[in-house]
Amino acid sequence: MRGVDMVQGVTLVADQQTGGAIIARGTADRLHLHPIWLRERVNDPALVDPVNHQRLYEPNDLPGDLRVADIAALEDGAFAISFSDGFSSRFDAARLLVECGWEDDPERTPSPIAWTNASGEIPSVDFAAIDTADGMHALLDGFFARGFCIIRGTPHQPGDLDALAQRFGYIRETNWGRLFDVYSKPVATDLAYTGLALAAHTDNPYRFPVPGIQFLHCLENNVAGGLSTVVDGLALVEHIEEVAPQEARVLEELPVRFRYDTSSCIVEDASPLVERDSLGRLIGLRLSSRLDYVLPAEPEKLDLFYSGRRRLQKLANDPRFQLSFPFEPGLLLMMDNRRTLHGRTAFDGTSGRRHLQGCYIDHDGPRSLWRTLMRDGVASLGREAA
Repeated sequence: MRGVDMVQGVTLVADQQTGGAIIARGTADRLHLHPIWLRERVNDPALVDPVNHQRLYEPNDLPGDLRVADIAALEDGAFAISFSDGFSSRFDAARLLVECGWEDDPERTPSPIAWTNASGEIPSVDFAAIDTADGMHALLDGFFARGFCIIRGTPHQPGDLDALAQRFGYIRETNWGRLFDVYSKPVATDLAYTGLALAAHTDNPYRFPVPGIQFLHCLENNVAGGLSTVVDGLALVEHIEEVAPQEARVLEELPVRFRYDTSSCIVEDASPLVERDSLGRLIGLRLSSRLDYVLPAEPEKLDLFYSGRRRLQKLANDPRFQLSFPFEPGLLLMMDNRRTLHGRTAFDGTSGRRHLQGCYIDHDGPRSLWRTLMRDGVASLGREAA
């Protein structure tokens, strides 16, 4: 091995044995870096288009026996790395720390914060504020941390939601339409189109993929009752893990079939009620008690599943875990449909009119908007954020 000078507390060592490099910081952080791993992170304009940041080469074009030939410390907080095929490039030490997972990525969205009625607050901003970088930043901060947010004082004529939602991403059209109306109907194709109370649920669990983010926009509301409720699925899952770990495990294991079936549309998908990523982080919760059918499994597992589902549904409708508020004209509710459950109390449709419009977008819109705001500020508030 050949050592080099330290850059910003980071030592990068060419490893002659493996052909790669060893990066270290202090006594705790140490990683072996593969030579191709390093080469694929070269941002040189000879290899990566400076406008779209796509590679100008195929990774298979790199030599299979590529090695790190030499490493030199630079004075501007970077390393110069030379490879065995004669190519050399600059590697920023701060960026290497982020790539190795030792420093937070400045473009990473805020981490989710579990909340209950006691600890929760309703993140909200006025409509005028989202035309500023600070206002949009505050709204997205609350949305990513809490899983929902509210915009007050929006234009609220039928169809205004189209332009409002597109500030955050491209609208995802479904069989419900580009925008869908929620009000009492004589022939209801969904319980949402009645005045009945709706238990806490996530929307469209029968789709693949499930819509990521839902907007509900209040156009008119003068009925008696009909409070909107929101529940943090992350808090529910963490609570069940604590009090009933076996049930929690089965809720993550057993596939559940969700199906929506009408004369004009049949949509079906199967997935566990609780989904996690490879690092164990919650990435999805599906809960819709009128549409779910667990697939066959051993009786012992099904006992745990039914007990866990019962616990999950009871907690989701427990006031300890719910926040509630009245919809008022111009209020726009934005929810992470993979985390936040929503519902409503019953209302008397004969006492007035309650008219909401809704739509869906995917997660990548707000995430892209967050990243471009962090990079560019006010200039990023245009349509290209999605």
